[in-house]
Amino acid sequence: MAAACLAQARAAAPAPPAPARTAPAQTPPAQAVPAPASGNVAPATPPPALSGDTLEDALACRTPVTDIPRLLTRLRRERPSEFVQTERQYSAPAMDLYRLDDAVEAWGNAADAIVITDNRVLMLVDLPQNDVAAQLERALEQTRETPLAGALDNGHALVVYAGDRPGLQGYTLIGCEYRTEGLSLLDDPDDAWRKPTR
Repeated sequence: MAAACLAQARAAAPAPPAPARTAPAQTPPAQAVPAPASGNVAPATPPPALSGDTLEDALACRTPVTDIPRLLTRLRRERPSEFVQTERQYSAPAMDLYRLDDAVEAWGNAADAIVITDNRVLMLVDLPQNDVAAQLERALEQTRETPLAGALDNGHALVVYAGDRPGLQGYTLIGCEYRTEGLSLLDDPDDAWRKPTR
C-alpha cells in the first residue's frame, strides 16, 4: 500500500518551474499522496488521536482543517524560543524557515528545521529526496496497525519535494499540505517583521 501511494505520487508530480523574483506566488511542486478513490476502498480507520504537540500534529496531517489557520499563534505559545522570528524568509512563493532547539520526527524522518508556507507545514530534512521517501515507506510499512499520521483526505495531503531555493538545495521538504481555500498560515498579525517600522 505504501509503495503504491509513493509510486502514484511520483508519477503525478510535475517538474518544478524555475522561480522568478517577479513572478506571482506559486506553490512549489511536490509529490502528493492523494485521497483514495471511493468505491473500492476498505472502511476508513479512525485517525490517530492528537499527540498534544501542535507542531508534530501539523506535520503529520493530524490537525483538523478548522484548527489550522491560527497555527503560528499556537506554535509561538508552545515554542516561544523557536517561533518568535524566522531564520530566513522566501518570496514567490512565500516561505518562512524556523530553526528548532531539538529535532522533531514525522513521516519516518527527523529534522531541526521547519518551513511554513501559506498552506504547508514541512520539515527540512538533510537528505536527498529518494532517501527521505525510502524512510517514509519503511515507516508506513511498520505502522500499519497504528497509523503514524492523520487521514489523507480532501483537506490533507502528504507532500515530499526537493528544496530548490537558496540555502535549501540538497535538502528535502516533507510534511502536510492543508487544502483549504483562502488559507494563509503566514498571514499572522503577530509577525513582528511584517509590522511597519516608524
